[in-house]
Amino acid sequence: MRVLTAMKHELLRYGLIQLIKDVHPIESMVMSESAEELVYALKQYAFDLIVIDVRLAGPGGLRNIVSLLETQAPGCKKVFMYTEPVRELEDMLETNKLDGLFYEQSSLNELMVFFEKVISGEKSILKVFGDENIHGEEIPSDLSPREEEIFTLKVRGYSVLDSAKLLNISVKTVENHRRNIKKKLNIKKNHEWYEWGKRLGNI
Repeated sequence: MRVLTAMKHELLRYGLIQLIKDVHPIESMVMSESAEELVYALKQYAFDLIVIDVRLAGPGGLRNIVSLLETQAPGCKKVFMYTEPVRELEDMLETNKLDGLFYEQSSLNELMVFFEKVISGEKSILKVFGDENIHGEEIPSDLSPREEEIFTLKVRGYSVLDSAKLLNISVKTVENHRRNIKKKLNIKKNHEWYEWGKRLGNI
């Protein structure tokens, strides 16, 4: 897969490249740090996936960049990253000019799922504003009071044993509650605990 990433921030670029590599093998990579470099790359090369920070649109604006994107081969996936809602981009997604939109502070797990969908040919949008999750639904709040306590201790770094001592319950009870929490929040990897902790305001 031939990939173009257009972002000013070096850490964002690096992290995004690593994430895409985890989702799909990369044959070649072009990185643009400015609007001028982005325009040059779009005119010179053909890509399978293009990811652009909306802030890199430059003096020509979004429409200029999107018109250049349209010169790419039909199978090319075009994605924008944004920091606040941009209705123009959402309209472009609906009219098939773009394949995906994601919010800058989306979680790693959400981004993995997002890029898997886009690369496989699905349209996708990640919204993470206020109390909304990636689908615009309310965050689940069906944890029991005890589960909330154990969840908070977990994301703040307390071990199973420490949690048991602090709450004056058995280690087995803490493990059972953690297992139930994982099911309710669909947690499969350890880092997802901390992502949920941020979204629920526990950390």
